[in-house]
Amino acid sequence: MGTVMSKVTLPSNELYKVIYSQTQDMVVLEIGGTSLKLDAVSFMRMNEMMRKAAARLALQTKLNVK
Repeated sequence: MGTVMSKVTLPSNELYKVIYSQTQDMVVLEIGGTSLKLDAVSFMRMNEMMRKAAARLALQTKLNVK
């Protein structure tokens, strides 16, 4: 399978995981019952896109993110 790089359980008990397979250079995002497979380069690009979007959301909403 791979190495769990990060995981979090939301208050709704939904589990989110990031799993990396070094042999395939593949990242799997498990979001509840959905899995998304990306090559490592695509994952890093998506990560940057998500980071920018999160920063914009934080400025435009009343999100209380800890």
